Amino acid sequence: DLDHDNALDVTETWHYTATHAVTQAELDAGGNITNIATADSDQTGPDTDDASVPVQQSAAIDIEKYVSIDGGTTWFDADNPMGPIATSGASIAFKFVVTNIGNVTLTNTTVTDSVFDLNGAAPGTAASLGTLAIGASTSFQISAPWTAGQHVNDATAVGNYSGGQASDHDLAYYYGLIDCVGTRTPGFWLSPNGLTFWDGTVGNETKSGPDFPSGELLAFNNTIFDGPDPGTSNKEERYILLGDDNGNGVTDAGEDTLKMSLALALKVIDASQKPSQDARYVLGRDVIAAWLNFEAGNGQGNASDPNSPAHKMDLAIDWLQQYADANHDGVADFNGAAVKASSAAWQGSGAALHTALDEYNNHGSVNGVIYSCSADDPLFHTMLMTYHEDMLA
Repeated sequence: DLDHDNALDVTETWHYTATHAVTQAELDAGGNITNIATADSDQTGPDTDDASVPVQQSAAIDIEKYVSIDGGTTWFDADNPMGPIATSGASIAFKFVVTNIGNVTLTNTTVTDSVFDLNGAAPGTAASLGTLAIGASTSFQISAPWTAGQHVNDATAVGNYSGGQASDHDLAYYYGLIDCVGTRTPGFWLSPNGLTFWDGTVGNETKSGPDFPSGELLAFNNTIFDGPDPGTSNKEERYILLGDDNGNGVTDAGEDTLKMSLALALKVIDASQKPSQDARYVLGRDVIAAWLNFEAGNGQGNASDPNSPAHKMDLAIDWLQQYADANHDGVADFNGAAVKASSAAWQGSGAALHTALDEYNNHGSVNGVIYSCSADDPLFHTMLMTYHEDMLA
């Protein structure tokens, strides 16, 4: 209004400015904010014009997943392997924290997990969090069974808005460390280092540490005495007593054992000494190594569990009693006819027992179920060393 007469004169153009505070409802609705301006005068009819501005929705959700190995007292944001070390039987818990970090309200928000059912007894596996306002955060916890080895699970949070979905995920790691020294293969037990742990001589062990047995495993090596007599008996009197659950060197009530001289055990466990086409030596090798792994302190499960190494050992001892103890006096001799790999005796049960105990000796597991750690697993070795260093710190 150049002449300030409050009249829109010829050639004059008037400019107006207006502001509008975008509401949360408008952000949530999305689309455009449209307004219509109308100009009118006494001399003319009205004229209108519209303008539209797109709503800038920036939907975002954040999930943080924490793991606890002490039942929820201490939490770790363990996004990378290996995570905290949880010893056998530790109280495992996970905490999920979900936050709306965008500028729109999120509805029907859910959390799912790659391993766990978060919905309890209700249908589906997702936990429903409902609506999350801007900046709002919610959390919940679950307990979980301890598992051996490297554990990882991935949690995903999803929230809906008018423009689609926002999602985020987060990993949580921990390493389940079994209290064991690690299973070893027959090759290790025959090696110069391994043999010193079961040669009947105390104190000549060449290796030590948390991933090796604490000392001599062949504590009972004399048929005359029921007590330990390490290092004093003649070498030819030394023996291994398979199935000696309480380790007292004799067969007690309820024990199913098979005695084997040290000399014969060394021959059986040495693959190069195996007579051609005699599968008895294959299973015998497995059994000796597995029993030494038991004696060293590795997990064997419960014999009542048909999948456990302990149960497989009982069956393998029964098999050797039948086929490797010719006069059935409880002492293995490997006399009598060889058992061929194609025979019914081997195919009926021997082969399956070999598969199970071989897996245990190599990996600490049977049919994929972990009962012990494996000393040949570099990750286990690293975590075991780390754990013991932390305990000494």
